[in-house]
Amino acid sequence: MVVYVMTHKELAINFPQNYQLMMLGSTNKVVPPRYLRDDFGQNISLKNDSYCELTGLYEIWKNSDEKYIGLVHYRRFFLDRNYHSRFFLYFHLFINSHLRLEPIPEKQLKKYMQGYDWIVSTPEIEFGKSLWKHWGKYHHMKDIEVTEKVIAELYPEYLDSFNHVLKHNNKMSPFNMFYTSKTQLDKYASWLFSILEAVEERVDISNYDTYHRRLFGFLGEELFNVWLYHHSKLNIKYLTVYNTHLSNRREILKRFQDRGRIK
Repeated sequence: MVVYVMTHKELAINFPQNYQLMMLGSTNKVVPPRYLRDDFGQNISLKNDSYCELTGLYEIWKNSDEKYIGLVHYRRFFLDRNYHSRFFLYFHLFINSHLRLEPIPEKQLKKYMQGYDWIVSTPEIEFGKSLWKHWGKYHHMKDIEVTEKVIAELYPEYLDSFNHVLKHNNKMSPFNMFYTSKTQLDKYASWLFSILEAVEERVDISNYDTYHRRLFGFLGEELFNVWLYHHSKLNIKYLTVYNTHLSNRREILKRFQDRGRIK
């Protein structure tokens, strides 16, 4: 039972028991003691600049034998309380700057597994009429169009779910964060990486800037929601995600002013 904390740098944060730090892109880095690597065994560590935290997910999928597995970020973690949206969470923080927030204990996540199949981040509205249009605002449309074609070829039974989630909906659970059983993870990861590998073969990102090179990490967020929607019989528990970088009123206010929403 492990919650893997994806990071690209050494951290000074104290995490609860059974949280394990994993250094991403570790093939080209000096990894601190007690940190796991994402280049052990079968791996895609060298693709970290385009797969983001998914190189850690791939490492877990291929090499972990834990019964229950979680994935969080070095600056984002689940709270043991649902504030319904990060907007309300940061509103609480703005009003009460002494509000204490800590990562949910792995023991509690495991208890949730008695009644749920997945724990994921609370869905958030991505401003715009649909996730499809939202994607076009920040990314290259041809990349999501290629993804649609790949799904139509490899998993045609998912095409209706893809269209519903991307084209007729503007809410999603972001960040590729979760807690679930290894059995569920294996099913999802096998599906996800087969799609991403096919997209990778058809999309040239060699001239993309640093942001757009993170293509497959971004696609993973969208596709995770397609997977969850398609498997509607799964029992899902939603938890609010807290960003440690937004820790004081000035930062929260600036985020509201810059974007008009929390991201």
